[in-house]
Amino acid sequence: MTRPILALLVLSSLWNAPPASAQTRPDLAGSWRGTLVNLPLRAGAPVVDVTMELGALPASDSTCVPWKTTYREQGTVRGVKDYRLCRGAGPESLYVDEGGGVVLAARLVGDVLVSAFKTGPLLLVTHLRVQGDTLTEEIMTIDDRPATDGLVTLRPRGIQRLVLTRQR
Repeated sequence: MTRPILALLVLSSLWNAPPASAQTRPDLAGSWRGTLVNLPLRAGAPVVDVTMELGALPASDSTCVPWKTTYREQGTVRGVKDYRLCRGAGPESLYVDEGGGVVLAARLVGDVLVSAFKTGPLLLVTHLRVQGDTLTEEIMTIDDRPATDGLVTLRPRGIQRLVLTRQR
């Protein structure tokens, strides 16, 4: 099987995933701590400690839960993302409210919360997965290109990976 056909099969499995209500709902709720790594690695890059506060995946329409992420370098806060994870009308209608009018569509694909968006010349795809007491969030950054007839290849630039442990 050629690679483009294999890629299409993988993508079609995402499009044909069962509704979120029939899937395992990840246990997001809690306080999580860990580190951020940017790949490819850069020599001398500072260690970034991360704390994430997440509410449970919204189960009712028109509800939101907090999603606050704090980034620290050597104990000093370098950034805070104070978002909300929300549900619109129905279990398939998830989104991330970043504030200031920025809203990103999200979808539960199996047990993974996925969001994809474009900004300037970049395509970003996020995956958030909980396995036991470990939460992993990866943001893949890809150089975007205009669509044409036939195959369009896109160049991956990097992955930002957060690996966090639930705090008890």
